[in-house]
Amino acid sequence: MDAWLSTLQSATANDAATTKNYGHCGNGPSEAMEAARSALEELTSMGFEACEATEALETCQDDLVEALAFLSQRHKKRRVEGGQKPALETLEVEGIKCSVTAEGELVMLLPGDELRGGPVIGHRKADGSLLFEGMDDWLWELYEGHRPREELEGDLHFDPAAVRAALEEGAPYVWDGFASAAEIQQAHAALEEMFQRGQLSRGSGLWVDECNEGGHARNRKALEGQQRDDACGFWDVQGGAPAPPAPVLKLFHRLEVAAARLRSSFGWPLLCSRLGMAAVYDGQGACYEQHRDNEWQRHLRSRTPQGLLPKTAAEAQQRRLELGESGGAPMNFRELTMLAYVNMPEDFGDHAVGRANGGRLRCYVATKRGDLRGDTAQQLQDLEPLGGRAVIFRSKDLLHEVLPSFCRRYCLTFWVCTPH
Repeated sequence: MDAWLSTLQSATANDAATTKNYGHCGNGPSEAMEAARSALEELTSMGFEACEATEALETCQDDLVEALAFLSQRHKKRRVEGGQKPALETLEVEGIKCSVTAEGELVMLLPGDELRGGPVIGHRKADGSLLFEGMDDWLWELYEGHRPREELEGDLHFDPAAVRAALEEGAPYVWDGFASAAEIQQAHAALEEMFQRGQLSRGSGLWVDECNEGGHARNRKALEGQQRDDACGFWDVQGGAPAPPAPVLKLFHRLEVAAARLRSSFGWPLLCSRLGMAAVYDGQGACYEQHRDNEWQRHLRSRTPQGLLPKTAAEAQQRRLELGESGGAPMNFRELTMLAYVNMPEDFGDHAVGRANGGRLRCYVATKRGDLRGDTAQQLQDLEPLGGRAVIFRSKDLLHEVLPSFCRRYCLTFWVCTPH
């Protein structure tokens, strides 16, 4: 009787609207009758008895989505009364797998993590209809994420416990030996060739271009007026297009394996982004001013379902969630930022030429929330962008910047998200 858990094609919505209200549809008696007949056929094809499907449609005024919700509640009640554990109940709204909680919240389910419950994206209205609030870039990044994969050639030389210790101090974890000199040389050569051909520039069609203050950066109020001089873009690192050069893709996959080790070691619900970013600083003093990759925004509201909110301060700290109403929320779902440098050792090392070339990653360690300049930082760390070095930090915590670079500088960025 739970065959209805399969996907459902929802009614066509107005593309210009960002908020959808699913209720009655149809412009005349014949259309209404046809819609009702199709809805009944849909429900019976899912395994429901014709009599109960008819009753549900009559109760819900022939609204298929609402009839499914009605039937799901009935079957859930029967299972509970029979001592069975309620099954996860799903439906599709605008192509997004969802579930309705006991509190009436429309919650996104994450296909990349065995339909784990995700953020709230709507709610049930007083009249029983569903209000879908739409999808932005950040929600899509989470929805298209996947569990990190463990496949790797050779040893990773990675210490999850050391990473966790650094993160808990609000500091970056510096992972030297992330890749061999030969691997960095191959990846650098591939990027350098693309740069010389003019393919690593704003407007290039060989990556998903990320213009300054655009794309994934839109609606980031904390970045308004910020100086960012690098050219950067995204590649699909999961087999789609556009794809990075093979030696670069290998480095992205190594970061993914590191995320898998952290997930398996500590049970963190980490999901890897489908996209990886590359940034090139042209060596003419390009920089990137202070910022966080997941800034706290006072005008936003939490999307954590009520049933998953922490009950105690200790639980909130462990799960890195807010206890009660806090007047804001993070702007996205990025939990970890992973950087990998693809530069030659002679360009940015700890020697006279390397220091003159600048390009250091300045980390403002343990800065208080809301501080966008680093005035409250307990420590400053300037890290050389050495080839073969990776840096991992919490996206919500670490305020950081790229100091002016006077030599061409390549950096890969990979984000790992959590649903709450």
